[in-house]
Amino acid sequence: MGEEPGALNVNPTPLPRARRGGVASLWLLVATASVLLTPAAAAGQVPPDTIRVDTLKVDTIPGADSLRTDLDDPEMEVPDSARAPGDSLPADTVFHNLPRVDISGPAGWAQGVWQWDHEAIMASGAVSLADLLADVPGVITLRSGDFGTPLAATAFGLGGGGIRVFRDGFELLPLEGGVPDLARIGLVGISSVRVERFPGSLNVRLEGFQYTEGRAFSLVEAGAGDLATNLLRGTFADPTTLLGSVGVGLERADSRGPRGNETGDVTGTWLRYQLHRGDAAGLAVELRKMGSKTAATDYASSVSRTDWTVRGRARVVEGVSVEAYGGKSTHQVDDVRPAFALEGGSRSQLGVRAALERSGLFAEGAYRRFGGEGLPSGRLDVRVGADLPAVGGVSAELDRASWPGVTTGARRVRGWTRPVLGLSVFGSWESGTTGARLTPLMGSPEPDADADAGDPPGGGDVEDASADFHVTERTATRVGAQWAWRGFALSGALLELEVDSLLPLGLQPDRGAPALPGGTRSGWEIWGRIPMPLKGLAFQGSLQQWEEDWSYLPRRTYSAALVFHDTFMESGNLEWWWTLGVRGHDPMTVRQVAAEGEDGVELAVVPFFQDWYAQLQLRILTFKLFVGWENFARRQALQSYPGRLLPVTRAVYGIRWTLWN
Repeated sequence: MGEEPGALNVNPTPLPRARRGGVASLWLLVATASVLLTPAAAAGQVPPDTIRVDTLKVDTIPGADSLRTDLDDPEMEVPDSARAPGDSLPADTVFHNLPRVDISGPAGWAQGVWQWDHEAIMASGAVSLADLLADVPGVITLRSGDFGTPLAATAFGLGGGGIRVFRDGFELLPLEGGVPDLARIGLVGISSVRVERFPGSLNVRLEGFQYTEGRAFSLVEAGAGDLATNLLRGTFADPTTLLGSVGVGLERADSRGPRGNETGDVTGTWLRYQLHRGDAAGLAVELRKMGSKTAATDYASSVSRTDWTVRGRARVVEGVSVEAYGGKSTHQVDDVRPAFALEGGSRSQLGVRAALERSGLFAEGAYRRFGGEGLPSGRLDVRVGADLPAVGGVSAELDRASWPGVTTGARRVRGWTRPVLGLSVFGSWESGTTGARLTPLMGSPEPDADADAGDPPGGGDVEDASADFHVTERTATRVGAQWAWRGFALSGALLELEVDSLLPLGLQPDRGAPALPGGTRSGWEIWGRIPMPLKGLAFQGSLQQWEEDWSYLPRRTYSAALVFHDTFMESGNLEWWWTLGVRGHDPMTVRQVAAEGEDGVELAVVPFFQDWYAQLQLRILTFKLFVGWENFARRQALQSYPGRLLPVTRAVYGIRWTLWN
């Protein structure tokens, strides 16, 4: 099946920018890359995306000039000494992965789905998950500062309960408010990201690292730039050790912050051990922790999230897989100020999943059981559909959640046709209710020695947990058409929303803001791609327009970019990406808690947002050089919340290097 137009947004996300004093260091990186072109250095740098497990390196085959040397090619003469014995396999071809339970399904503009594999994640230059989401048309990332401050995303004005994030089926529950804080969801050890953007919900699915070869390898990603910015992501994986496979990782990003006066950082770790019974079954134990620190006084100075899971998977028959898992998520705040003294807690999760994919038909179901207050006691998600090459596809989804005293549920239907003379049509409809807790998990206060015996612990009133719980109802439609021909693509859709109430995100700085009355909104969106005469170069852009703005929904949101990607040399060992683009939106209405002594919610409007960015990346074998620059137009007042200014501009440079064995 060919890739749908718009299936993968190839705009690399802007990485921060290179300071003037870094020119000498950048030339040093170039010199290092030139060393890699020598035969001795190249011998161990076989890229996993350009070499198959049944291949040999060129220096083992006389006269070969390409690393893509297929031993099964009958037209190529290969010495007998270079072939593996017929009754055995080379050690580096033996590796295993747990059976897949997630159904990927088609991706593209018509389906409202965007996805990245591991190579695309690295090519995007994403430092965080929010950087990837920024490349999805119609999605707005909400930043309250630089590294270490709360980070969220929204689309179609979605608030609490409307954004769900999964990692290998384990739901990353919102622990700090109504949506997960993306600042504490790392990318280390992640092999793919899939974003399902519906008018009534936004689902993000992360898949853990998958082995592609039997050799151990290390991946180093490091960069530096303005505002004393430092970036690091390191991964080590060995698919054949300790009777199973092991993966470990570390990621960190830090800087002095906007205007150089708000230091902050995020630091994450990843550890996974798997036992395999071939590719048919396996057991995995995984631990992830992501912490952040910031000098911004509006937020908790130190926050961390820890998730651990134990899962077992098995392939029952070809095309049918099942999984059972258990785990716990912990929210920890290290700040002695009264506003944060009680914040924190843990919630457990048990789940079973099953998936079927065969002959164009697919079905997926999951039931999750949660422990602790503030969360649904259970949640059911079901998806069934078909994707037929000659006709098109259809998908139907249902989710139901049981909250104390109420049950919420939503239904979604999507459909798309195969192109006829380049033209296809698509549509989606969804309707239902969503529940959300809009405040963070809270621990028990310490007993107050001066309180009366009849008073609750801490000498204060017991907070009614039900006051933090809200239900909103939403109905949404999206209907459109797409035309594609010889690299050209143009797509448009009509949008309609009807919502009874608008929920805040529940994260700082809108934590504590009440729900707003809903209403209806109509709009449209377009997306297009135009290939240029130069091979590998294209222009692409998107525009979403509404008749009237809304909370977290600007009247106009847009993106445009010149993107280039090409591979050189017969071996494919020289690859070049670059992007010059802009993304932005009209003034946007946001919410924040009213000033002390006042009641209700304070509505504010942040000004017009426009970020011009650029990025370049060059790959030589498995060694990559990158340079990125964000907001190079130097707009002074970029902000997602009033007064929370973002860095005026930043450039970074660095390397990404995969080392085998």
